[in-house]
Amino acid sequence: MSDPSNGQGTSSSSDEDDLLFAAGAALLFGSHAEPYGGPIQKVPCRTSALSGRDWVEEVMSGHHTRIMDATRLNVDSFMQLCSLLAECGFVPQHHQKRVIIEEALAMTLVMMSHNMRMHIIADRFNHSTETVHRNIHEVIRGLCTFAQFIITPRNQDAIHPKILSDTRFYPWFEDCVRAIDGTHIPACVPRRQQVAYTNKHGVQSQNVLAVCNHDMRFIYVYAGWEGSAHDARVLDGALTGPNHFPVPPTGKYYLVDSAYRNLPDFLPPYRGRQADVSGRKRGRFATAKELFNYRHSALRNVIERSFGVLKRRFAILRGAVPNYMMTTQINVVIACCAVHNFIRDQQPNDMYFANPDEGDPTSHGAIPPYPEIQSLHSPPEVVEQWTAMRDTMATHMFNTYRNT
Repeated sequence: MSDPSNGQGTSSSSDEDDLLFAAGAALLFGSHAEPYGGPIQKVPCRTSALSGRDWVEEVMSGHHTRIMDATRLNVDSFMQLCSLLAECGFVPQHHQKRVIIEEALAMTLVMMSHNMRMHIIADRFNHSTETVHRNIHEVIRGLCTFAQFIITPRNQDAIHPKILSDTRFYPWFEDCVRAIDGTHIPACVPRRQQVAYTNKHGVQSQNVLAVCNHDMRFIYVYAGWEGSAHDARVLDGALTGPNHFPVPPTGKYYLVDSAYRNLPDFLPPYRGRQADVSGRKRGRFATAKELFNYRHSALRNVIERSFGVLKRRFAILRGAVPNYMMTTQINVVIACCAVHNFIRDQQPNDMYFANPDEGDPTSHGAIPPYPEIQSLHSPPEVVEQWTAMRDTMATHMFNTYRNT
């Protein structure tokens, strides 16, 4: 037995441990060693017997609700949109492309409708995430180009049937052609920009300005402003920037909410206690301002319902937001609005448009030229004339109301 006091026993034990370790390493990691549990083999990740193209064909040929649930389009509308994107060159196609337009559009609509992440879509369509990412972004860019042609004004001079057939609105609002408002879309931004994009609710978002007509079609979308920006500031940016804001025809105007100033072309409700209708008795109005505000709100809420339909249809606009570049997040908003208008034109009986008040959540060619207009600053005398016009409208409306 060795004497541990002289240190020789400890050294001998350490040498033995080193030899055992080296021998074990040689057995486990040597050139002739066999991997534990057998040879290491690559296991295929996406092995579904149904390819992405086969899945699209199956959904299209199956029950009609399947494609509606997956893409928000029926078969005819889906094929028509595919043809538009391909034939007009919005989404480039060539004979060597592995992913045809039907599959690429299906990927994109599934992603926007259900807010699915890339790896989930890659698993469903049996493609790599790189292939899915590339094709979805191609389609989104194509939809943004398509938006230049479908997010446009229509029938600006005629009185809309919704106004003409309703005594609450006609003849008082016969010159109202559209409504304006802003909505907040959740945003994912770098840390250095989070303060600017934080809205009053403490959430990062982009402030999106939109104009819609009485058919719930968007005719202008201005996305990308920081969530902290005031709605009036966003509108001022739209009017002064190179964004081709569609001004109302001469003599017409847009309805806006109280966040905007009362200026020519934009008609807001009255502010103040006399205009508050929250405490009125059912069916009775005490002042002209109350009545005006009530009917103004009833007509202007078409923009709120349009935002509600848009967000209910496309879950990606409700968050959580994918970690995309901000440019892509803006493009997604515009792409969703383009599909919204396309559905409005092609599917008039669409379930979301049929029930707009239910479940409201929180280049090829040039854009048609619009006349330039000034910023939200008008001479005092012009503002006074516009304010007098609103007062006259409210007074006549209230007098007719009291006499009926």
